[in-house]
Amino acid sequence: MWATHSDLLVVCFVGLTLLSQAPACLAQSDERGDIGRFRYDYQQSINDKMRAFSAASYEELISEEGLSGGREKAKLFGGVVYSVNEWLRLEGGLGTYFTAREGLDDIFEVRLWQAATLDWPEIDALARWVVHHRFMLEERFQDSDGWDTSLRGRYRLSFSVPINRYTVEPGAFYMPVAGELFWDINNDSAEVFADKATLSAGIGYQFNKDWASELRYTWQKSRAGIGENVTRDDNIIELRVKSTIRIRDYLKVR
Repeated sequence: MWATHSDLLVVCFVGLTLLSQAPACLAQSDERGDIGRFRYDYQQSINDKMRAFSAASYEELISEEGLSGGREKAKLFGGVVYSVNEWLRLEGGLGTYFTAREGLDDIFEVRLWQAATLDWPEIDALARWVVHHRFMLEERFQDSDGWDTSLRGRYRLSFSVPINRYTVEPGAFYMPVAGELFWDINNDSAEVFADKATLSAGIGYQFNKDWASELRYTWQKSRAGIGENVTRDDNIIELRVKSTIRIRDYLKVR
């Protein structure tokens, strides 16, 4: 199914809306942070039931002059996904995270997690719209002037809607949409931005069997300090590059 004029108008509108957020989101308040992020994702099939994934990410605060360096964060993580059946996947992973904050102690973190992802429903009438529900438990070990440990729960609802194809395949534009809730289980995490919620939307394009790219805007609700209420709004502009080997169903990747 090739793109209609209305499909192309939707793509252009979403892309222009996301791009317009970048200059509009320049920080003007202590209650808001504006962030630029680049992320690279890689996945490879191991066998019919398992695949490996990894990702690297870097972000900085944005000011009117550009990237400010007031807060920088780097992530490197990976793991394995096991497909129990067509609609349920189990995941285990390990990651390292480093946050540099101007005027505050840096944070180094090692994180383990376990997750289960359910696909429901699949709506053929809406270009094979598949809704993903991911439930995650994280064990976190953080060093910032001493080591702290914490447990965190996460729930993410996400979907990708193909625009000019029946499914996400080479030549397809698509819209990734997601919302996620985070909560500390033992309520004593040392990380400033531990309790939060996020909403994101974007526009993506599948170049060929192995490469895709997405431009995303994410709104993030968090707290401005340890023990404070969740009152801070962050705006994130993210460029994400994705590559795969032998992953056929792009709508059901991690």
